[in-house]
Amino acid sequence: MNTIYRDGKVKISVYADHAPVHFHVRTPDGDSAVDLATMTELAGHANRKLLAKAITWALANRPVIQAEWDKLNGA
Repeated sequence: MNTIYRDGKVKISVYADHAPVHFHVRTPDGDSAVDLATMTELAGHANRKLLAKAITWALANRPVIQAEWDKLNGA
C-alpha cells in the first residue's frame, strides 16, 4: 500500500490489487474503493463528504494515481 495523498481526515492509497484500476479512500468513519475511470464507489462506506473531497482531488490527479497503480501492479 502506498499513500499518495493525505489531508486532514482523508487518506488516498493505492495497493497491489485486483482490477479494475482503483484507489482506496480512508476516513475516520470507514473506507471505500473508488474506480479510477468512472470515479464511482466500488465498495465500502467512507464518510460521504470526505469521499467527495477525495474524488475531487483524484479527478485533478488521475495520472498520479494511474502511475502508482502501474508501478505496484506491474502494468
